[in-house]
Amino acid sequence: MIRNRERADEILDAIVRLNIETGRAVSSGLVERYLQRACSAATIRNVMKALETEGYLEQPHTSAGRLPTDRGYRRHVDRMLARWPLERGNLPRPLAREVEAGLTRHTGSHAMVKALAGMLSRLTTNISIILGPSWEQVRCQRVELYPKLQGRILMVLVLENAMVRTTLADPGEDLAPRTVEDAGRLLSERIAGRTVAEIRDGVLASFRPGVTAASRCASQLADQGRDLFQDFESGDLELEGVANVLGEPEFGAPDTLRNLIRFLESPRSIREALKLLDREADGELGVWIGGENPVNDLREFTLVSHRFPLEGREGILAVLGPRRMPYQRAVTSIHTLRDGLRSLS
Repeated sequence: MIRNRERADEILDAIVRLNIETGRAVSSGLVERYLQRACSAATIRNVMKALETEGYLEQPHTSAGRLPTDRGYRRHVDRMLARWPLERGNLPRPLAREVEAGLTRHTGSHAMVKALAGMLSRLTTNISIILGPSWEQVRCQRVELYPKLQGRILMVLVLENAMVRTTLADPGEDLAPRTVEDAGRLLSERIAGRTVAEIRDGVLASFRPGVTAASRCASQLADQGRDLFQDFESGDLELEGVANVLGEPEFGAPDTLRNLIRFLESPRSIREALKLLDREADGELGVWIGGENPVNDLREFTLVSHRFPLEGREGILAVLGPRRMPYQRAVTSIHTLRDGLRSLS
């Protein structure tokens, strides 16, 4: 049992950092030099053995140094995040200026998601995955109704960002222009300010016909107009930096490389994985290390993700790499991009 937990955490942090830097098992002698001989070699060996017993370290083979386990990385990350509000890291000033210039240059541009992928990959030296805001998060402004020939009505859905969708509906009877106008007002009151997803998932389905001709018309058109809220595009998906990690020793194992390629070659899998992990993190920063990951193909990797704001909607920033990812750099980079985007909104 470890008695001096503070010292054990200091040694565990040293092992994690040295493993991240070298990609190799870490010896007690290397830890002693890293800590500038603040602890004796014998103390370090004893603590490393205790950390191994508690499941924080593992020894690849006899006489080798130690490697952090998923549990060891988790303790290191949790301690880092607990200190984050007080000891938050910052990018070096040249990189911070590069991020600021890149965000400003692409403000309002459809190329922003691609630009974010490039910046996050360079900042973290790992794989960046950016899922842009879904159009399902766009808010609706109003419905306009226009009577056409043979009693049909043209329904025009007006959304923010000057988006418009149309469909033809048939109320089954000729209606007075005033009735159609009032029906449009009732529908607009129901949907104004709500997202496409909210409306599709129940807002219009709950519309009940009232006693007036306008309310009966609105109810019927609400049912016929559901196509207006279907088949919206998912957010743009961009990834960069696969070459950043392929030279790492972890990818010398065929199964590891195969799992990575299988995951990255399926945009649908990437979208579903990011949405699943985002839900588990409840929109906050999420870090999934190795076997913690609910996505089977990612159980040999680490993925860090967080929502980001863009033009009033939200997308997902993610960094994917080996379990020995430089966690502080990844979290710092994600926070820097999020802060920069918030300042532009």
